[in-house]
Amino acid sequence: MIKIYTDASTHPKHKKSVGCFIIKNEADAIIETFPLEATNNHTAEFQTMVKVLEYCLEHQLEKQLVFIYSDSNIVVKSFNKKYVKNDDFSPLLEQLLTLSRHFEELAIEWIPESQNKMADHHARQALKKELKKKK
Repeated sequence: MIKIYTDASTHPKHKKSVGCFIIKNEADAIIETFPLEATNNHTAEFQTMVKVLEYCLEHQLEKQLVFIYSDSNIVVKSFNKKYVKNDDFSPLLEQLLTLSRHFEELAIEWIPESQNKMADHHARQALKKELKKKK
């Protein structure tokens, strides 16, 4: 079983975003941060979830039981309902659904921000570094 915690951080004024995921298994934890193309936080959260699924597929994790935890209500609800109200997110949701079909056992669940502090911390730190690079 693999547990993955995700978060994204966006600076609205500079329109910069980064994503983070933390993969925890029995042995260790892997922390990944990466810049995103998103200019708002909802898009950044969707893009982060896409990156997580791509990473899992690249590392042949699709045959394991994978739990992904996010404090993004819109991403989790959209994924589980397979529907999103805002058409801007439709291509990202479709990408998520397509990637998810490769997994034998995948669950994406919402958690409160208070339970996602580590991913939030790493996303914020990565955003600070990205903003310093752009100066």
